[in-house]
Amino acid sequence: MEFRVTWIIDLDAESFEDAARLAREIQLDPESLATHFIIQDRHGDGREVWAD
Repeated sequence: MEFRVTWIIDLDAESFEDAARLAREIQLDPESLATHFIIQDRHGDGREVWAD
């Protein structure tokens, strides 16, 4: 099955690129609590999921 996964985070940054770098650092941090995603299937049905 194919899914669209959206991860949303609000950040303060100097530029678009800086915001992307900061978000990626947070994603890769094993201690990060940023594990909340919105998942949609190809029919548009969705749900919120917290991953460990």
